[in-house]
Amino acid sequence: MGTRHFPRSVFFYVLCVLPLAGCGKKGDPSAPRAVVPARIENLSAHPQGRAIVLGWSVPRKNTDDSELLDLKGFKILRSVSTFDSACSECPKRFSLLYEMDYETYLLSNPRAAAVQFSDTDLSVRTVYTYSILCYNAAHQLSREARTGDIFWDVPGMPPGGLQGRLEDKSVVLSWVEPAGPEDGSPLQGAAGYNLYRRGRDEAYPLLPLNPEPIAALACRDRGVEADRDYFYLVRSVRKVGETLIESEGSEEVAVSTTDRTPPEVPAGLIAIPTEGGVVLKWDTSAASDLRGYNLYRKRGDEPDYSKVTPAPVPIAGYFDASVEAGQTYTYAVTAVDDARDANESSRSAGVTVRYSR
Repeated sequence: MGTRHFPRSVFFYVLCVLPLAGCGKKGDPSAPRAVVPARIENLSAHPQGRAIVLGWSVPRKNTDDSELLDLKGFKILRSVSTFDSACSECPKRFSLLYEMDYETYLLSNPRAAAVQFSDTDLSVRTVYTYSILCYNAAHQLSREARTGDIFWDVPGMPPGGLQGRLEDKSVVLSWVEPAGPEDGSPLQGAAGYNLYRRGRDEAYPLLPLNPEPIAALACRDRGVEADRDYFYLVRSVRKVGETLIESEGSEEVAVSTTDRTPPEVPAGLIAIPTEGGVVLKWDTSAASDLRGYNLYRKRGDEPDYSKVTPAPVPIAGYFDASVEAGQTYTYAVTAVDDARDANESSRSAGVTVRYSR
């Protein structure tokens, strides 16, 4: 059988067609997107005293929403311009201000859910803008988070004479108006005061208790819990442009919310003998933390009172049916508050009655 010869054009057709067999249509080629740390959130900047304090939440996610397990650090960049050359619409020129190693930060702040950095290299009448990026162990950078423009100038002086006291389950604070700015120039842009609170063994938060500056020289903190120790300081606030600049903190004042003050002694106690017992009445207490009243009684010439009510009664009255005819009784009443360790007032003046029915 002889050898069959095919035209070269047939071989060329087969070679060109075979690579296409069994293959679907392919889309346009694109490079895979790198998984990097997500941009940090809740970035804020607070001029306080001689520093601008930056704060932000610790990033927990990557850009694909997976958990960020290898957070390495943060790059803090800053743009600087003078008041005269400030331009909010112009491009910013940032330079690296500080690089923060996250593990080192945790050694000093082991329980921190947020990060803080204080920039103290400041000049008066200067506009500062900050850009923060985080990066992972492979030094892959997140997108930047940026503050607004911060107009920094000489802060005011801190308030003086801060006092605090517990009143009606809240803390009342007052202070004295401070002098002018630190450089002795006339005070301009006074906006009020910011109040800060911390618990024992806690640091002061970055944000004050009040959402807007307090205009008065006193305020009431209703957000406290019973039986705790709180510490307060207050800062004066000066407005420069759209920036609120805080002074250094005032002297700290401590306030305990453990109630150790008893209600006032009840007044107006009367005793009325009736069929079957003695009716006791007295004036209602005005105390906001009143739990009730305890009634005491002694017979004849007995030296000591005995409690009649097993628990404080909630109303200003009581019917004593445990009396005997022909006996003389002396009654007194006290007021009791609702503190965890209840405070009881002194006994009222005694009222004596002879029961003869």
